[in-house]
Amino acid sequence: MYTFHSSKIDGTPDQQITSGQLNAILSPITVAERIAGDTENAKVWVTSDTDKLAYLGQMNPSAYSFCTFLSASDNDVEGDLTGSEIKYGALEVVSALVTGIIVNENTNYTLARVGDTLYVKEAPYEIATITDNGDGTLTIVATIDYVTLPVAGEFVTAMFTVNLITATAKSFWVRRDVTAGSTWSGANITVTQKLGS
Repeated sequence: MYTFHSSKIDGTPDQQITSGQLNAILSPITVAERIAGDTENAKVWVTSDTDKLAYLGQMNPSAYSFCTFLSASDNDVEGDLTGSEIKYGALEVVSALVTGIIVNENTNYTLARVGDTLYVKEAPYEIATITDNGDGTLTIVATIDYVTLPVAGEFVTAMFTVNLITATAKSFWVRRDVTAGSTWSGANITVTQKLGS
């Protein structure tokens, strides 16, 4: 079982947060933020009741641009972030074959690296190659053929791997980007993350 906690201002774990709780990680988006644009980062802690190698990423696509990432150290606070962190998020599918999935590139994500995990239709795959097609799309090939294929308009998710030690908190970050002039409204991000082993 996994437990999530928010972070104090000094970067250490704070109160436990409930999976699915609205606005538990990031504050609601204000009208001013929608007009001017906004980028917000929040540090989250996760623990497991058993030793586990887990993959983690933001599964639910949204009108807002969300991604998750690891910083250099669990001791980092927001001021320590460099902006060069590898960011992982949900990517929209253009087309899919068992040998490769083409997705729209998202400029807010650095995407994944070879060896990272791509979560496709509730199944994890190790990424073998990522090819920039030069037209705003990427082709992602796994080390094995994809079994159940997504259709155009669905999403796949690039994830990072964390080594969870029993009852030892491990941190990760959630980032939200709101485009200036946006009229987006509705549900904010919840604490539900996809974790697997």
